[in-house]
Amino acid sequence: MLIAQLTDTHITVPKDEIGDCYVKLEALRNCVSAINKLDTVPDVVIHSGDLVHNGSDEEYRLTKSIMDELRAPYFITPGNRDSVTALTKNFGLNSYQNAGTTFFQYATNVLGYRLIASDTSTENNNLGFLDFQRLAHLDDLLNEQPERSTVIFMHHPPINLSNSEPLKHEYECYRMVKNFSEIIDRNPQVVAVLCGHIHRSFTGWINATPLVAMPPISRSLNRDPASYSSTPNIAFYLHAFSTKAQLNTKVIAVN
Repeated sequence: MLIAQLTDTHITVPKDEIGDCYVKLEALRNCVSAINKLDTVPDVVIHSGDLVHNGSDEEYRLTKSIMDELRAPYFITPGNRDSVTALTKNFGLNSYQNAGTTFFQYATNVLGYRLIASDTSTENNNLGFLDFQRLAHLDDLLNEQPERSTVIFMHHPPINLSNSEPLKHEYECYRMVKNFSEIIDRNPQVVAVLCGHIHRSFTGWINATPLVAMPPISRSLNRDPASYSSTPNIAFYLHAFSTKAQLNTKVIAVN
């Protein structure tokens, strides 16, 4: 299976000639065009959150008009800058609602694989949010087809981002990150976790499962001074999974 990943596009609607709105729009348009022109069109495209910057209907309509140009099917998950209500409304999607809680979490099958979108967004702040309801729902989705190799995509990387003390993470509650790890540990069919949010490249492991965090498609939003000069102006990730479900990720620079 071949997955193209987009993330942290932070689309805003042009109001004047000031700002980076045109830079971000160009990055998304060029990525969509480049994905469509690949010799092997991906089986699926994912967007791992922060589609837009302010969560407005107008921003989502503009973003959808560009994403709809993709030749491959695409799936999305919300980030901290997204509004689940506006996102699902404008993309014609259904959120999960139970006991007064609304989140956007779902599963779909592509070829012999299963994709699960895990919602880590919250309206309270920019940190990632997981609770028992979301984790229980994720566990249910994994238990539906335990024999199928599964890729989880989400916005906030559910992992310690530091090699030393103290812990560095992007969640309201690190206990929930540990709970997420325990779910992954008892579901060996999960072959990768794909994320965004931190605006830099990062790879790690959740137990035996590889995690890849992708920087924004536009270098203008990259926050890593160490890699900024070597980062393409516009790029997306291409994840290839072999017959043994091994992950091989490439950075695809866009001219």
